[in-house]
Amino acid sequence: DEALGFGCYHDHVMSKLSDVENCTIGVICGVSDTTLLQSTNYWKNAKQQGLPFTLDPRVLYRGYGANTINNALCVMSQFFLNGMIKRAMTGGNDRPLTDMEKVAAGFGAGVVSSAVASPLELIMIQQQIKGGSLIGTARNIVRDGGPAAMSRGIVGMMGREGIFCATYLGITPVVREKLREMYPSQFTTDDSARFAATFIAGPIGSFLSHPPDTLKTCLQGDVEMSKYKSYSQTCRALISERGLPSMWAGMPWRVFRQFCAIFLFDKINSELAPILFPHAFAKKAR
Repeated sequence: DEALGFGCYHDHVMSKLSDVENCTIGVICGVSDTTLLQSTNYWKNAKQQGLPFTLDPRVLYRGYGANTINNALCVMSQFFLNGMIKRAMTGGNDRPLTDMEKVAAGFGAGVVSSAVASPLELIMIQQQIKGGSLIGTARNIVRDGGPAAMSRGIVGMMGREGIFCATYLGITPVVREKLREMYPSQFTTDDSARFAATFIAGPIGSFLSHPPDTLKTCLQGDVEMSKYKSYSQTCRALISERGLPSMWAGMPWRVFRQFCAIFLFDKINSELAPILFPHAFAKKAR
């Protein structure tokens, strides 16, 4: 990493990357996340649905293909949408975004990207429970519930992804920059500030976004609607059976995963982007 000026400039440059360049960074982030952290995803989903804990990799990596495609397309679309929203916010003017604009751009990108992420995560969760192939699982969902069944859980996904994207594309970079600016002697590198910013932003994002994620997971795990029928009914059922803390079931796994993912995404976004696309930084240097 470089000096504070580069850390602040990094988010400004992201808004100047082309659509293809933003998509490339997003794909790298998404595939890296899934490959490294698939097991934590299963453990979180299992805890939310009351399924047994397992260390069997044959079970842990069920739905890996759907999740890899999901993360690659979802994060790619989030970076693409984030860059597009940022460019719209600047109106083509060469200016840095305000902190609120960065957070708002991340939130908007997360909400819109749910149209891609939700059906794929539905397939993954069904595979985790029942096994089967990606195509076969999708075919079964549509056969039994019609095309509309693929949208099951999408509102919860919008809430989860909006908050999470606001965290990793907005709050984390903002906090990192503020730490470098306010405490330069304590945070002498972007890495040290990034680590602290992740500890601050990650748990907050997880706590706020976990209830909609729990509702989404339960709804998508029960496509037959034998137990969970709507968001309000699912919420009442969970609280009745396991109490209010059930809305945060599996959160430790999610905090751990998001901590790793936020750090990983910010690291890739900060350091790999200028290596792959040096022209964006060279243009700013002039």
